[in-house]
Amino acid sequence: MDPLSDQRPCCALCHLAQNLERCEIDREAILIWAPEFTQGALNALVHRIHRIAAAHGKPAFWSPDPPPANSPEDLFAASSAYAALAERSVTAKQRLGASSPRDLAEALSFVSPSTYARRHELLSGVRLLPLGRFFVDGRDVYPRLLAATGIPSNSSINSRRGPTIGR
Repeated sequence: MDPLSDQRPCCALCHLAQNLERCEIDREAILIWAPEFTQGALNALVHRIHRIAAAHGKPAFWSPDPPPANSPEDLFAASSAYAALAERSVTAKQRLGASSPRDLAEALSFVSPSTYARRHELLSGVRLLPLGRFFVDGRDVYPRLLAATGIPSNSSINSRRGPTIGR
């Protein structure tokens, strides 16, 4: 077994935060400033937002356009909450100089081991906001994952362990 292989089962959203080096990461997520959330709590909230969108036949992939005013209340609330979270990428960019997960992963690959060991402290308010996409072999499989059982465990996803964001 490859010691760098990540074979622990996790949901697609958690997998994104644990694997910033993914080829499509910048199409799958953005960095936001949300110190009041753990990454897990943010993922749970985003999962619920995506489920609400799917329940109304809307794509999980976030659109900056607000839903029509006559939209169902839960869809309107979910869209508003997601827009407020996405807006926090501006603060992340101001603090880090980027809102790109790929840029953060690249920067983390160049820091000293002692600085990398302190990344949870240094990046304590930075979170990864999933955008409602999850690519496998170039195809977005997130809608299928979401429709199947919510967000199932993706124990079949084996990737090298790369730079990560806080817990």
